[in-house]
Amino acid sequence: MAPSAEHPKPAPAGRRAWGSLSQAQIVAAALEIARKEGLEALTIRRLATDLGASRMAIYRHVADKDALVDLVMNAIAEQDVVPPGIGEGPWERRLRVLAEAMRQQLAAYPGMVEVLMTRANHGPGALNLVETILAILADAGLGERQAARHYLIFIDLVLGRLHRELYGDPVDRHRTASLLALAEGTVEYPRLHAAERHLRAVSAAEVFEAELDMLVEAIKAAAKV
Repeated sequence: MAPSAEHPKPAPAGRRAWGSLSQAQIVAAALEIARKEGLEALTIRRLATDLGASRMAIYRHVADKDALVDLVMNAIAEQDVVPPGIGEGPWERRLRVLAEAMRQQLAAYPGMVEVLMTRANHGPGALNLVETILAILADAGLGERQAARHYLIFIDLVLGRLHRELYGDPVDRHRTASLLALAEGTVEYPRLHAAERHLRAVSAAEVFEAELDMLVEAIKAAAKV
């Protein structure tokens, strides 16, 4: 009798039976690797090892690593990024909650933001995220053109801020150490000297909040036009 889902082909010792693997299992295992070790560690070979399957069994469900990364990105958008109840409450709060959820969840997968900056993902989860953002902007009173414009600004703000935090943030103290040292000892630049202790206190989270403040005010202004 030919192997089937009900009667999978017997597998070698320590190997999963042929036909017993699903795409959902593959994505779950890939998410686990991506969260713990980053996208660089996610390969078809590694996935097959973790699942106790052959690489050919993986390829039955996933064409290649690019397709696997697409599935992972979509799963993150679908399962993690859009918080429950995001359709309820004032639009300003919803926009901030969504922005923070994106920042936290995407940061939890090392290498994910770098991929998102260079390639798009248009799976159901990603499209639902886009729809959610546009719905919030519509509730803010923006027309279609302004909502589209501010959607792109929102994405640029959130992904850009997270990318800078992970790969080189100009407001990070180690990046501004020499400026802060000069500010501490200078008398020639009194405003810089006075600002030194405040510059040391600013966190990346505060910068993110301030950027969101500016975006919210820009949306309010656009809604009045």
